[in-house]
Amino acid sequence: MDSPFVAVARAADVPSGGFVKVEVAGRAFLVAHVGEHWYAVEDLCSHEDFPLSYGCLEGERVKCSLHGSRFDLKTGRPLEEPADTPIATYRVAVAGDLVLLDPTAPTNAH
Repeated sequence: MDSPFVAVARAADVPSGGFVKVEVAGRAFLVAHVGEHWYAVEDLCSHEDFPLSYGCLEGERVKCSLHGSRFDLKTGRPLEEPADTPIATYRVAVAGDLVLLDPTAPTNAH
């Protein structure tokens, strides 16, 4: 059985406190590194369909630069208005110096 994980970046290219925008099969994701943790979310604010990669990290939160909504990187939950819908989160792993992303299904889907 094939693994759903896809190599999307080199770990050394994503310092702690930083993120990169990656594309897999025409879909954009934001991969963030915070301390010992790695996160992957869709690169789209749920409020106005604006790229979150234009925003910034604030600890384990990503802030949309359009209207200021913040999202929890672990759960995708919006932490303040105007966004009220979660963003999709995805499995991410590091193997050696590669950052791997599973783009097949959100981990926070209901």
